Amino acid sequence: YYLPCFGFLLTFILSHTSTSPIHLFTNTHAHHTCHSGRKAMFVSNHNSWMDIPFLGYTIGWHNYKFVAKKELEKVPILGKAIKVAKNVLIDRTNRRSQLLTLKQGMRWLNDGVNLCTFPEGTRSRSNRLMPFKNGAFKMAHKAGKPVLPISICNANDVMPSYWMFPYRPAGGGVCKVVVHEPVESEGRTEGELANLVRERIVEGLPEEQRPLASSS
Repeated sequence: YYLPCFGFLLTFILSHTSTSPIHLFTNTHAHHTCHSGRKAMFVSNHNSWMDIPFLGYTIGWHNYKFVAKKELEKVPILGKAIKVAKNVLIDRTNRRSQLLTLKQGMRWLNDGVNLCTFPEGTRSRSNRLMPFKNGAFKMAHKAGKPVLPISICNANDVMPSYWMFPYRPAGGGVCKVVVHEPVESEGRTEGELANLVRERIVEGLPEEQRPLASSS
């Protein structure tokens, strides 16, 4: 479990340098700019450690925090980095922690800080989009902020869950990050917001990453 985290940590650092090699793995297709000045909740599908540096590379040098599961605190180096950077950590077994996390996330959004999260809650081992948890949408909805859907395609081909470091497939495959138009939370219920964001993400995914009909 820990070894892939070190590979992720290295790629996360490289994704924020001007000579980043991350561009060797991914192309960005933006239907909307991430740099419009509006603060938002960025949400994406998740099936590889590479999703995190891909997301960071896409957003660029803009102030943002990740909403992540508290279990990552246990990972050497990475856990410390997450805490020092004051990212939002949620303990999914503790109702009080969930409420505090909701308030902390809303505070960051209202203070002009973007939030990023993977609403599936963990990496998909099947490569298909899993059901979403509602925390990210609740934060955005209560704060009155838009949600910006992002589809990350084929990241599992670059760094599978069982692999320690990212690699470019022998076939020359390159990942694609699709940035969709933001979905406004105002004028919608929390459920409507979540459903529309999920539809946008699914639209940007290749067929093999889309959920099966029974789980869509």
